[in-house]
Amino acid sequence: MSSEQTFGQRLHKTLLLARIPASVLMGAAILLLARPTLISWILGLAVVATGEGLRIWASGHIHKSAEVTTTGPYAMCRHPLYLGHFLVATGFCVTGDSITAFIIVSLAFFIIYLPTWKNEEQNLIKLFGDTYREFMAVTPAMLPRWNNKVFSGSFSWALVKQHREWKHAATLLAGMVVMVIVGLWRGSL
Repeated sequence: MSSEQTFGQRLHKTLLLARIPASVLMGAAILLLARPTLISWILGLAVVATGEGLRIWASGHIHKSAEVTTTGPYAMCRHPLYLGHFLVATGFCVTGDSITAFIIVSLAFFIIYLPTWKNEEQNLIKLFGDTYREFMAVTPAMLPRWNNKVFSGSFSWALVKQHREWKHAATLLAGMVVMVIVGLWRGSL
C-alpha cells in the first residue's frame, strides 16, 4: 500500500511539473496550426474571456487548504479553475480556427489534468475527510450544474491577487495579440 502511495505521490509531482511544459506545447500546437480570421478571433476572444472570467471568479472564492469551498463557481463544479483553463485553451483553438489544434489540446489537457485533479481530490479527502466526500457526491467534477449556492459566499479581489491570477490574464492578453500577428503574417486576418 505504501508503495502505491509513493507511486501516486511521484505521479502527482511529475504531472504538476508537466503542467507548464504541457501548456507550452499546447500553445505551440495552436500557433503552428493557427489560421485566425476576424470572425474566429472575435469568437475565440469571447471564449477566452469566459474562461478567464471563470478563473478569476474561482480564484476570488477559494481558500486553499483552509476549507472546502462550496460557493461561487465551486457550487456548480469541483474544478472551476481547470474548467476555466480548458475554456481558455479552447478559445485559443477557436481563435486559430483549428479543429486539429482543439483535438491535440483536448487530449493533452485531459492526459495531464485528469490525474492531477484526481490526486488533488485524494489530498482534499485526507485533509477534510467526509466534508469533501459529501461535496464530491453532490458536485460534478467539470461539467457545471446549476446550484443556488452560486450566489452565496464572498468574492475577494485580494484572493485573486494572492493567487496571482492577474499574471494569467496578462499572458492571455499577450496571446491574443500574438494571434493577431499570426493572422496578419499568414494573410488569414
